[in-house]
Amino acid sequence: MALTNDDLLAISQLLDVKLKAEIQPIKNEMQTLRNEIQAVKTELHGEIQAVKAELQAEIHQIKLYQENIMMPRLDTIESCYTSTYNRYKDSVEGYEMLQEDNKLMKDIIMEHSRQLQKLA
Repeated sequence: MALTNDDLLAISQLLDVKLKAEIQPIKNEMQTLRNEIQAVKTELHGEIQAVKAELQAEIHQIKLYQENIMMPRLDTIESCYTSTYNRYKDSVEGYEMLQEDNKLMKDIIMEHSRQLQKLA
């Protein structure tokens, strides 16, 4: 029994109808999944934007705090440190000169003491 073209066409149409009926629920499920994914994407995007805005606000607050509170304090600390360093630097130079003068005076006093002992 040979199948004619009409028979093959009829079989093809039956298979198409049957496949379409079986594929349609899959297509529907895929569309549902696409919609759910889009909803999740939209929700996540909204949440990310909210977190981003919050972080930007916090960073702005931190920058303001640094600019208005921390930097002036650091400038004050630096100024005090620099002026103290300069005073000590000058004092150390004077101290070294005093040590040299003291050593010279000791040497002179020792020499005078020897001379006085020779005279006595």
